[in-house]
Amino acid sequence: MMWQEPYLWWAAFGFILLIIEMLSGTFFFLAVAVAALITTAIAWLTTDYLTQWVSFAVLSIIALVVWKKLRPVHAHNHDAASKLNNRLGHLMNRQAVLVEPITHGAGRINIDDSWWQVTGEDLPVGTQVRVTAIHDMILTVEKVS
Repeated sequence: MMWQEPYLWWAAFGFILLIIEMLSGTFFFLAVAVAALITTAIAWLTTDYLTQWVSFAVLSIIALVVWKKLRPVHAHNHDAASKLNNRLGHLMNRQAVLVEPITHGAGRINIDDSWWQVTGEDLPVGTQVRVTAIHDMILTVEKVS
């Protein structure tokens, strides 16, 4: 029978992992799929299951270490597209004029036709401020020099 050969099972497992990778897009399953496909060649050479499983385990670890070394490190700086549909991220470092004074640490500003509660040092109406932090939909501002 065709499916009695162990290398066919390893090949099928490798292709299933590739399909999972296409659905997830993490590159994690790609590394393990490469290990499974290399194990396919080993299983073609030997029918010893212990050798196959040890090879798969070692190759998976090697593939994952290589994947971790080669994957791009995402810096904390994001491009403009990363702020799409993220109004709060879009507000960072924006400047606005106080429409209500900041008294006892609280006031309001208007940015992009929206009213925002702000916290910061007490400042009068009309002061130019910059958003420095955001916490629970409340903006922290500081006076622009």
